[in-house]
Amino acid sequence: MGEQERYKNILQKVISDTESSKIQSSQELIQMLVKELTGGSGERKDLQNIIK
Repeated sequence: MGEQERYKNILQKVISDTESSKIQSSQELIQMLVKELTGGSGERKDLQNIIK
């Protein structure tokens, strides 16, 4: 799967979870995005590396 497709799927999940009220705050949104972008490993990575 290409990087663009991966990000598209992450955004679709975030939008869906926001619309169904699974995500109710901006902090929950950020935590979910970080989890998705780091692969859910819980491993702390440099934010600049995640963004690239």
